[in-house]
Amino acid sequence: MSRIVFDDEYVIVVPTFKEVVPHKHSFLHIFFLGDSRKCEEIFVTGSDMRHTMPSIDVCKAFLMIDPTSDLADCLCEKHLSGGEPVHVRLSSPLLLPEDDTEGSLLSAIHDCLTANAFQSEKKEQADPEDYRVVKLIREIREYRHLESRIDEIAREFDLSESRLSHVFKESVGISLKGYLTIARLKYAYKLVMEGKSKTHAALEAGFSSPAHLAFICKKQMGISISEVLK
Repeated sequence: MSRIVFDDEYVIVVPTFKEVVPHKHSFLHIFFLGDSRKCEEIFVTGSDMRHTMPSIDVCKAFLMIDPTSDLADCLCEKHLSGGEPVHVRLSSPLLLPEDDTEGSLLSAIHDCLTANAFQSEKKEQADPEDYRVVKLIREIREYRHLESRIDEIAREFDLSESRLSHVFKESVGISLKGYLTIARLKYAYKLVMEGKSKTHAALEAGFSSPAHLAFICKKQMGISISEVLK
């Protein structure tokens, strides 16, 4: 079974599946490429860039990156300005830990990102509506609002549905609907990894049914949730 580890800004996947159909979604990706446990190159894709996973022979791990994160900002600024996926040689390679514990894997990824300066300065936001977007993103990252309609969220933030959708898109670069889909997928994976059934995970994450979760997973990730967890 593939290993999936959750961090605030990204999800780490150590894949066991071999084939992913070409697809696109709002996540950004860093695919760590190498042999054995040492990765000296990465393949970076941005939001809505059509791609597939590199061969499992060379792809030892990858990140599904929150498009609202500082890491995503850094990747866009430094490597994705041309609008196409890119290969980047790492100045400091990723060394995957031999003990394979969750903490060791998180530390190895964090150390690699830090050593290769994958960080971006946070931008000050003066508009009160922008602060509402920041608050909403924080709450969605905490898995709130996953079962809510956008008009219900808008009322909670004292904005019209159209205004909230516009401000969110302007601030973040993706639609609120798309961002909620990312959060729902992440939460569904998290629940399944904790031992919950796919039916329970689908409904708790805001999908209408397990079939709906399966459809969105295949569409967004290019592979079924069953294949990821096989």
